[in-house]
Amino acid sequence: MSDVTILFGRPHVPQFAEDRFEIDVLAAEELGIESYAIPLDPVVNGEPERALRRLPSPRYRTWLYRGWMLSEDEYTGLYEAMQDRGEELVVDPESFAEAMYMPNYVPLLGDKTAPTRWTEGEDIREAWEAALELGPPPWVVKDHVKSVKELWHRACFVPEGATYDDFAEVCEKILELRGDRFERGFVVRKYLDLATLPGWAPGQRRVTDEHRLVFWEGRLVAHAPYYDVDSTLEHPGQFAHLGQVIGSPFFTADVARLERGGYTVIEINDGGCSVFPEQMDPRDFYGAVLG
Repeated sequence: MSDVTILFGRPHVPQFAEDRFEIDVLAAEELGIESYAIPLDPVVNGEPERALRRLPSPRYRTWLYRGWMLSEDEYTGLYEAMQDRGEELVVDPESFAEAMYMPNYVPLLGDKTAPTRWTEGEDIREAWEAALELGPPPWVVKDHVKSVKELWHRACFVPEGATYDDFAEVCEKILELRGDRFERGFVVRKYLDLATLPGWAPGQRRVTDEHRLVFWEGRLVAHAPYYDVDSTLEHPGQFAHLGQVIGSPFFTADVARLERGGYTVIEINDGGCSVFPEQMDPRDFYGAVLG
């Protein structure tokens, strides 16, 4: 898709804040891919057309979104605002939602991912009943899109032997921290023992042997360790089928090596909202976009 233009979405943040997509901008520029940036605040506030005022006059282009995480409604608003200009985003809203919301893609993965249950809304008792269908804890809890794994023991992990009160405390912390960005309901997953590597991740938990895979138009085009550690993904081709299972033309898959051997899919994400790992050269992806 050599005629694609990159649309970088950036929230209003202090000047000293890290720009998570700065390396992408440089990679696209080096490869001769045109790109523009828009502010995300109008998009989040329901005025996407205002965000697009910074763009040049429409030329009936195809755009690829790369930016901070949006909800389905926010992304749909951006997509429709682009359509009103006579232009379009590569990923349509249905494909965006399939890759972003766990209840949409878990049924597609079967036994390639952990047993999972979910609820709609913020009812913690209902989430507890759903969790019990998985058997006794340990469990991992998140909303339909995002976890708070940086506070692993307070807002993500439910240990073996936990009571309802313990579970509720984790759920309440998730609701508090996610605030108005809490997405749709609770997701509870059976905890799987993952292979660990030297070092510690945020939340006082061991670094696990995880990798982020990038898929473009059904093909695995790049992968790298999720954390900045020395690790090799065994037989990357074993994950190629994900490009046919997930309908989006641009998504990422996070996979982890199990302690007992083999791999499991941790989650799928929309590619546009996914940050590439430290060890991934974004030129590998943008080169694939150029074909």
